[in-house]
Amino acid sequence: MTIAASSSLPSASTLRSRAAGMFACAGFGSFWAMTALTNLPASLRGPGYAITGAASLALLAAGIGLLRDARHAPPPDAAGAAARRRTARDFLLIFVAEIVAMNIAAQLLAGSHMAYLMPVIAIIVGIHFYPLAGLLRSPHYRITAGVMSLAGVLGIAAIAAGGNLAACQALVDFSCAVALWVSGLVSWRRALQTRRA
Repeated sequence: MTIAASSSLPSASTLRSRAAGMFACAGFGSFWAMTALTNLPASLRGPGYAITGAASLALLAAGIGLLRDARHAPPPDAAGAAARRRTARDFLLIFVAEIVAMNIAAQLLAGSHMAYLMPVIAIIVGIHFYPLAGLLRSPHYRITAGVMSLAGVLGIAAIAAGGNLAACQALVDFSCAVALWVSGLVSWRRALQTRRA
């Protein structure tokens, strides 16, 4: 998740923010993937760990590359600094709302409905990407939001219909992991395209 919006000539802070977003996608994507792996047979966990490690390392390496580029990027002007402060404030509000919603969901689903918790969290995390897409001028976040939200809805429906719980949760979790990894990759490509424009 990035905090600075892209421009035709990205500032150092913009590139650093893009890198931070990629690190977040790598980290949270790995979290979703590792959660999925706990619901898979042991024979599938080895390839799953390999995929998770490769995706995370690729995003981390790309993010580090952006941090290197940031050393040679121009500093932001005063107007850009003020806009970044407003964006950071709004970002924090969205993040806090997401955490509050997840905690409320955990309380409401505690007990006999805990099987629905991860799909519901997928929906909440997905929804939080919708305002971020506009705030951060990252339209691909709308696709991330749609994929994660849809994965959660389908997971809830499958569990309610009596589907295999482990399989349902693994599919939801891996869908969310892939959505975040791809989102991080798209953010990196957009940053490179802007940097070379």
